[in-house]
Amino acid sequence: MSGASGQDEAYQWMWAHILWQKRGLRMEEFAEMPYNVQLAYIASEQLAREYPINSIDRLAKVYIKTRT
Repeated sequence: MSGASGQDEAYQWMWAHILWQKRGLRMEEFAEMPYNVQLAYIASEQLAREYPINSIDRLAKVYIKTRT
């Protein structure tokens, strides 16, 4: 599930995977969260990508180019 499929929930699993890889949040925990809480985690991660506070994330933004 890359998030590119036509399924409505595919983007949620894409973000669950991103949060698991980058922040250690288990996918099962993400799936059990209310929808509004999931959106808050997604928004927080997007904000961290745009305006990183963590020094590791700041370095990653400089050295790793992402498509926007």
